[in-house]
Amino acid sequence: MERNLTTGSVLKNLMFFSLPYLLSYFLQTLYGMADLFIVGQFDGVASTTAVSVGSQVMHMLTVMIVGLAMGTTVTIGQAVGAKNRKKISQTIGNTVILFCIVSVAMMAFFLCMVRPIVAVMSTPAEAVEGTVAYLTICFVGIPCITAYNVISSIFRGMGDSKSPMYFIAIACGANIAFDYIFMGAGTGGGCPGNDAGAGSECGHCVDGDLEKEDGDLRIQTGFPAA
Repeated sequence: MERNLTTGSVLKNLMFFSLPYLLSYFLQTLYGMADLFIVGQFDGVASTTAVSVGSQVMHMLTVMIVGLAMGTTVTIGQAVGAKNRKKISQTIGNTVILFCIVSVAMMAFFLCMVRPIVAVMSTPAEAVEGTVAYLTICFVGIPCITAYNVISSIFRGMGDSKSPMYFIAIACGANIAFDYIFMGAGTGGGCPGNDAGAGSECGHCVDGDLEKEDGDLRIQTGFPAA
């Protein structure tokens, strides 16, 4: 759904666009905080340390993905302002293909590097195995995390910053619920809860994208001629 940010009050447009954007990142940060809080209620110091170290790594990874996806927001925003629908659809198609490849490559790389990463973080010996387990399961969810951030960048490029906020709010709730369910079952709730929440946010995001699809807009691939 496109929102025209080139007309009306600049301050009003800025507030309506930036506040949901800010809240979305705050909610994304709650993932690690929720894991820490819930794991601390059920497990000991070693498990809490493992989640704490793993959350820092995942936060860094998320920031990297958000930074990479920012280019999509800018490019689509320029095309929307120019009313160039062909460029919008082409940018979306190229972005989806590019990040599908990047997310799978990142997942494979980080899964191979999980133990060196834990070592570089100077993780206490008693928390090493827990951190490895936490990060391994979180790294498996990289494609879902990437998909959410890429689809959100597409929405924001079209002027809609509220939908991504709704999606991440639903995912945060799912993450907390799954954390309690898995911890109660004794299966290390923070890890599968994260992936379940990421899958939920990705699914809602795609569903919202399909519901808001404009009849004129067709996703294309291929780079524009110079």
